Amino acid sequence: MLALLLCAPLLCAQAEGEKPAPPAAEEVARVRDELEAALRSREQKALETALTAAQEVAHADIVKQVLRALEDERPPVRLAAVQALRWIRIPESLAALHKLARDKKRLKEPELGAAILRAIGQHADASSVAILAREPFEPQRGDCISARIYSLGRIRTRESLEALFAMLGTLPQGNHPRPIAAHMKEARLALAILTGVDQGEAPEPWEAWWREHKKGFEVAPKPPELPRELQERWAGYWGLARGYERGDRREDRGQDSLRPRTE
Repeated sequence: MLALLLCAPLLCAQAEGEKPAPPAAEEVARVRDELEAALRSREQKALETALTAAQEVAHADIVKQVLRALEDERPPVRLAAVQALRWIRIPESLAALHKLARDKKRLKEPELGAAILRAIGQHADASSVAILAREPFEPQRGDCISARIYSLGRIRTRESLEALFAMLGTLPQGNHPRPIAAHMKEARLALAILTGVDQGEAPEPWEAWWREHKKGFEVAPKPPELPRELQERWAGYWGLARGYERGDRREDRGQDSLRPRTE
């Protein structure tokens, strides 16, 4: 039986849509000085601490310094820099992430590739669809493919939805199953969050639904309220508050795994 999801907007979606207030000049100067000192010292702990503090300061000067940390040879420092770009919600951060996503060498780095794709999704910007939809099954790692799917699910446009259906329809090679087969759990959730309906974890029912509804279908501006199990997985991946009252609580940031299924 096809289950319609409730269409009430989530409280957390309202918080997510809010633009951060410009930081005070003194705060920018303080974090900039801390980053500069850490970059000069090259001490890993100091760098990671400064990059974490940078997440709170949405300013182009801070982004420039964060990008310098991406040249560090230590993976944890590079990962902390990507995390900073994830949470600094200004155009300069997203432009830097798009550039990183075009770099196949960067995407193939363990952990860093998925972090880059996920950071792009955190911005939920329509300009990212083309980046996420290009070579959607590359690199051929589960974490990267999942990050692409979930990031497309956060971008509430018709183009993002079409990109997900294109992934569903990618044909298998030889005797292998469809490339999406191993990722239908993620595809189901992303499609549900964009469409407000649930067709389960097989591609065929989703394709049948899309053939019937795609003409004139519009993605609602706000995400639907999902059943609890799906909502908790979505919130867990994106670091949303469990009670959905806020979109980016400090203690929820950095959660890198989905909550376990209860069914």
